[in-house]
Amino acid sequence: MCMRFGSLVLFLVLCVITQWLGSRQAVAAQYCERTNYSAQQITDAVRSSPLRDDLKGTSCSLGGLGRFESSGNKGNYNGSCCTGVFQLNNANVQKYAATDRAGYGCMSLQDQVDAWAKLTNDGYDSPAVRQLASMSTFDGQKVDASFIAACIQLGTGNCQKMLNSGSCSGFSDINGTTICKMSNNARALADPNCKDGQAVCGPSGPGDFPTTTGVAANPPTASSASIVVSPTDV
Repeated sequence: MCMRFGSLVLFLVLCVITQWLGSRQAVAAQYCERTNYSAQQITDAVRSSPLRDDLKGTSCSLGGLGRFESSGNKGNYNGSCCTGVFQLNNANVQKYAATDRAGYGCMSLQDQVDAWAKLTNDGYDSPAVRQLASMSTFDGQKVDASFIAACIQLGTGNCQKMLNSGSCSGFSDINGTTICKMSNNARALADPNCKDGQAVCGPSGPGDFPTTTGVAANPPTASSASIVVSPTDV
């Protein structure tokens, strides 16, 4: 009798714990209207953002990156961490947009891209990006604008893990997406008619960056990096 009672109590405790954990798990959500911005529309928003010129010249692939991240739906919350056309996590939404994920999901495309641009500008001066930008290839993958943007997008701390491993498989997110895969998809989803200054939508050289300016040609010293994005910050 005592054993039966003890088993029943244990069963009830486990049920309560399971329900409590389930109630704390986030679910995917749609904030405000569902959108379907094209790669070119996202590119246009990038051009109008405070993004540094080194990356504005590669906004063809960045439009593709926005399509890969959210299918152009700025109100999308993925249920685990991230919201918006470029899928910023909760901490970065608060830091760079000064709101919560629901407020961010209801912002205009331009306001979302502006917040993402500030995050990307900070990440662009990180040690991982400087190291990656000094390479022509990594694990057989061409290091171009899409690769640099994906390094920042998935987190420079995580990008450093990949670099330290020497392999594209050195880091993948909870969906199994690697930085290499993200950059390949960004290129593939760019508008095929995209033309933007020095942008190269279908890269044919060692990189898409200008040869006389920017991190790829003149990487800054470690002492000049005033902001470093940590793995927990992205």
